[in-house]
Amino acid sequence: MKMKLLRATKALAYALFGGLVFWVPNVAVHWVIAYRFSGFVVIGLTVLLPVTTILFFRTFLWPSLLPEHRLSQAVVAVLGIWITGPSMLTLSSSFCGGGLSQPDAWKFFVFGTLLFPLFTLVMSAFDGTFFALLLTTVLLPIFANSRSRGATRR
Repeated sequence: MKMKLLRATKALAYALFGGLVFWVPNVAVHWVIAYRFSGFVVIGLTVLLPVTTILFFRTFLWPSLLPEHRLSQAVVAVLGIWITGPSMLTLSSSFCGGGLSQPDAWKFFVFGTLLFPLFTLVMSAFDGTFFALLLTTVLLPIFANSRSRGATRR
């Protein structure tokens, strides 16, 4: 029983890490940029968000794990990115006059989180993070499964 609880706790922690590491830079960019959003910001987010997320996991969380465990943790982290997407995208759009600054925003917040696959995909297209989301969804498990330089040969 304790092992199952420990595994569930670790999975929840990886999901939260994935969501926070991916979306917090987006919220910070929207806070700084506000209404001056442009195509250059989209390109910057497309590069910044996947690189930040992959570097965080490669540097801090994966060196101590076996390669077999890294893939499952990467998938859980990607799931966390998708689940936290509606809430973090709603928060980031608040700096541009949308999101939580609108009436009945909490209803949207709750329904968006419950229907996270559809809402994360659509909201990321309006937010400028669509390609960053897709790149991270594909690349994080790939890089988790790849060997590092320090890996021993079998």
